[in-house]
Amino acid sequence: MATYKELQAQLHDLHLQAEQARLAEKAEVLDQIRALIVEHKLMPNDLGLVSPGKRRSQLVVAKYRDPATGATWSGRGRAPKWLQGVDRAQFDAK
Repeated sequence: MATYKELQAQLHDLHLQAEQARLAEKAEVLDQIRALIVEHKLMPNDLGLVSPGKRRSQLVVAKYRDPATGATWSGRGRAPKWLQGVDRAQFDAK
């Protein structure tokens, strides 16, 4: 009967072999998947990789501009210090 230490060494070797086999198979599978994606002109949302309800964030136009520094604010989130306590109409970016 094998000792505990010998069994642990065998187990370690088997883990290494299994990882090498997994990596080799992974490379083959990825090549197959890439070929199928190109062949069928698939997009990420076709594969369920993009949530249909979520959109990319879009660029927000600045509503306010500080003439002294050129800093801008879109009107979203917390107002910058240069806009706090003043009439915002004088800082319209239009």
